Amino acid sequence: MRPGLCAEGGGDHALQVPRQRVLLAILVYDGRAFVPACLESAAGARVGHREVDVLVLDDCSPDREWSEELRGLCEALDFGYYRSPRNIGIPRNMNLGLARALSGGYDYVFILNSDIVMPLNMVSAMIRVAETNAGVGSVTAWSNNVSAFSVPNSDDSGTLKRQDMVDWVSAELEREFGASALDVPTGVGFCLMMPVPVVAKVGLFDPVYGRGYCEEVDWCLRSRARGYRAVLAPSAFVFHQGSGSTFEAGMLAAKATTVTAHEHIVDLRYPWYRADLRAFFESDALEPLVHRAVRSLILHAAARWGYEVEATWVPEPVSGERVRFVVDPDGRSSSVDAEFCGFRLTLDVPGGDLVALLRETLGSAPARVIVHDRGLFADQLAAAYGASVPFEDHCRYPQRV
Repeated sequence: MRPGLCAEGGGDHALQVPRQRVLLAILVYDGRAFVPACLESAAGARVGHREVDVLVLDDCSPDREWSEELRGLCEALDFGYYRSPRNIGIPRNMNLGLARALSGGYDYVFILNSDIVMPLNMVSAMIRVAETNAGVGSVTAWSNNVSAFSVPNSDDSGTLKRQDMVDWVSAELEREFGASALDVPTGVGFCLMMPVPVVAKVGLFDPVYGRGYCEEVDWCLRSRARGYRAVLAPSAFVFHQGSGSTFEAGMLAAKATTVTAHEHIVDLRYPWYRADLRAFFESDALEPLVHRAVRSLILHAAARWGYEVEATWVPEPVSGERVRFVVDPDGRSSSVDAEFCGFRLTLDVPGGDLVALLRETLGSAPARVIVHDRGLFADQLAAAYGASVPFEDHCRYPQRV
């Protein structure tokens, strides 16, 4: 596996896909609270694509009334719908999607969880990655801290999962990264795209993984053994709620994130895999990519929606779309912490000149300034913006007393 970001074309393993017939296979088990938003986002992801079909695979949800509602929603959206007569588990439900992609003559198949929100650019961005980079066997979308390969995010306000925000984040990342790909040890099953010719060679998911977890690891390692690459597409951002129905279905114990017995199967079959994981994270291939992504998102969000600066020792939770920069009032830390929709970034303040950093980095004045205590940075903000922007002075009592 080659660490680091790359964008390559040509080569023996390059897959030429002239038609781009695409199948989005969405796996459902219960989920009345989040599935409709997922399906609406899938309808948006079809816009601009003439040959993208959606197949909803209902794994015998226990509430028949909900299944009938789901069937009606699929009919209204012109999606295919199939309800298994019994619960068959995630790997077998995934296999229904792969089998349909093979029998239907599709070029790409997406295996998708139903607790996600897809961006408008998902299909085009991920196919672009597969077609530009040689030897791709699977493409995983970037997401919000639901796997080891995701962008850390702590949004609690619900802003990030809004469709318009998912669309904006993904579009900004595509502008930043284009068709670049990052080789990863394995794909992640919440949003996994595979070229169908590769599926024909590698085969289906192994049902030995029962009700789910680790089956996509096994598939990707089998794919890699045939010379194909598992890559991450930093240009496609998919919001993932995570564990939408697995706890209710009894697949995971409380607070668990995997199935230990399934990990033992992976260890037995691929004894080198854990060393491969360690080598990947020790290579620091992902960290600079995450930093670049978060920096781009925060700076572009500040340009679009504005930003505020707060000099405080006790930051309040952030809400809304505006970017917030937080500094220590006395400037002793010589850094500023930026946050937007749960994405966080720390910037150094060269020479201790906070105002110069803001002007050079953002190119505009803040929409609001708030100070809670006196000190170097608080005084710089007051001198630069006290008379020109909304300025809130809360220095009536030392904040740290």
